[in-house]
Amino acid sequence: MTSIEKAAGRNQMAAISRRGLLSLTGTAIAGAYGVSAVRAADDLKVRPILCPNEKIDIGGRGKEIIQRAYDLGHEYEKKNGGCAQCTLAAVQDAVDFIEFDEGLFRAACSLDGGATPTGIQSCGGFTGSGMFISYLCGRTRDGKRFHGSSGPAHRVHRRVYEHYIEEYGTVLCKDVRKGAGSDCPLVCGRAAQWAAEAILIELTNYVADEAEEGDQPQTEP
Repeated sequence: MTSIEKAAGRNQMAAISRRGLLSLTGTAIAGAYGVSAVRAADDLKVRPILCPNEKIDIGGRGKEIIQRAYDLGHEYEKKNGGCAQCTLAAVQDAVDFIEFDEGLFRAACSLDGGATPTGIQSCGGFTGSGMFISYLCGRTRDGKRFHGSSGPAHRVHRRVYEHYIEEYGTVLCKDVRKGAGSDCPLVCGRAAQWAAEAILIELTNYVADEAEEGDQPQTEP
């Protein structure tokens, strides 16, 4: 057997092992979906496929997480630019019981400014928030077979959309920027805040433990 053939054999075995691990993980998650339960956030430092039937116990940290999402979104955009990546990074860091995924962050790189020279497409903050939400509870696939429903991801992201409409009347980059006085750090902070809040409301015990009418993170003028 040549060295090339041996290497190919090792790669094939590694691929089989990874598929087996993913299959076992998927089976365990599917089993959890059958009951309504509360899981500790410390147990979720892995790539989860979450659904509203299983609430995560965040230990009373909801307001802290939402405030941190706003602060980081504002800071990242102000220092680095790139609204989609900055919003996504802020939610990744604030919702810290989910393992960071470098590939997801990189995937948002070209989506700022509506991903066009004209700015007439979706705000990058809105797009970046949707990417993280879909990462948490979107469909999966095994080769050409797609699994799950897009419904949960759409439902969570729609909460962010409703905030955008209330605040700006639109999700289009050009008009959002105009409504925010060209303050893109503010836009990213709010988008990250709204995404974090939507995730906590749908997927954790935040509403039962903490949510109060009128609660809003402190925002910079």
